[in-house]
Amino acid sequence: MKSSVTLYGFRRYVLLGLFLPFLSKFAYAEKLEVFSTSETPINGVAITSKGRVFYSMPQWLEPSQPSPSVVERKKDGSLLPYPGGKWNKFSKSDPENRFVNVNAVHFDGNDGLWVVDYGAPFFGPTLENSQKLVKINVETDKVEKVYRFPSLLEGKAKLNDVRVDLSRGLAYLSEFGAGSIIVLDLESGLARKVLDQHYSTRAHPDVVSYFLGQPFKTHMLQVNDIELSPDGSRLFYQATGGPIMYSIETAALRNSTLSDRELGERVEVFAKSTTVGGVTRDSVGNMYLGDVQKNAVTKLDLQGQMSTVVQDDRLLWPDAMTIHEGYLYVPCPQIRLLGKFHGGKSQAKMPFSVYRYKLD
Repeated sequence: MKSSVTLYGFRRYVLLGLFLPFLSKFAYAEKLEVFSTSETPINGVAITSKGRVFYSMPQWLEPSQPSPSVVERKKDGSLLPYPGGKWNKFSKSDPENRFVNVNAVHFDGNDGLWVVDYGAPFFGPTLENSQKLVKINVETDKVEKVYRFPSLLEGKAKLNDVRVDLSRGLAYLSEFGAGSIIVLDLESGLARKVLDQHYSTRAHPDVVSYFLGQPFKTHMLQVNDIELSPDGSRLFYQATGGPIMYSIETAALRNSTLSDRELGERVEVFAKSTTVGGVTRDSVGNMYLGDVQKNAVTKLDLQGQMSTVVQDDRLLWPDAMTIHEGYLYVPCPQIRLLGKFHGGKSQAKMPFSVYRYKLD
C-alpha cells in the first residue's frame, strides 16, 4: 500500500508539472480584465487616493486624429479631456500653453497630477517651447504650475517621465533624448541636469529587443523608466532596452557640490533587467516592469530578483502602470504596431486597452 501511494503521488506531481504552465496561463487570463478601451493609444495611468483615474494619450496617430492628451476616466467608463479648455485642444501654434505630446501622468499622493509633455507630436521634431512639466491640482481641477527647462533641453533632449518627492520638495525627470536625469526644486523652479550622457543614462548600442518575435533596436531611447524607493532615498532608472537597472542615492543627486565624476561614481547596478515599457512599485518597494518582449508584467523584488506576475498575449507593449487598492493597472499602447513602424499602415489590434490585474 505504501509503495502504491508513493507511486500515485509521484504521478500526480509529474502531471502537475506538465500542466502547470498551461494552468498558470489560464489563471492569468482569468484574472486579467479589460478596464478601459479607447480608439487612441493610452500609455500611462495615474490614480488618486480618492480613486480618480487619469490617462496620458500621446499624439501618435495622424494629425487628423489628435488625442486630448490627458483624460479622466469616469465611473461609467467614459473618457473626458482633463483639465479641459485649450489645454486639451492640440495646436502647433500655441505649444507653450497646450498639451502637445504628453508622455506621462503621475499622482504625487497629495493633490497633484503631474503631466510630462515632451512636445514632439506624431513622431516628428520637438516644437519650440513645447516641453514642460505641468502640475494640475486635482482638488480644484486647475493647472497650478508649469515648469519649463529651455536651457536643459537643447538639441535632442526630450522629457520622458517624472517622480515627485513632496517631503523634500523635489521632482526627478528622465530625459531620454540625449540621456540624463533632471532634478527640479518644486518651490523655486530651479533645475539641474545630472548624469548627463553617463553610461547609466545612455542606451546600450548593442542591445537587440524583440516584440512579437520581431527584432528592433533601442539605441536611440536613452534613460526612460524611473522609480523612487518608498522613502525617497534612492532613484532607480534604466534605458528602454535595459539590460541593466541602475540606482543612486537621491542625497547624491541633491548634492550640487559633487562633480560629474564624483556623482557618476555613486551609481550602482541594481539588477539585470529587460526591455521595459513602463514601471511602478508597491508600498514596500517591489517594482513591476512592463516586459515588452514577453507580453508580461515582471516583478523585480528588493533583492533584484525577477519573476513573472502575469503573462498574456493581450499585453502588447505594457507601459506606465500604477497600483491602486491591490490592483495593477496596465496600459498597452501597442506602440510597435502603429503605422510609424509599418510603412504608415497600422497593425494595432483595436481598440487600445487598459487592463486590470488583482495582485496576490
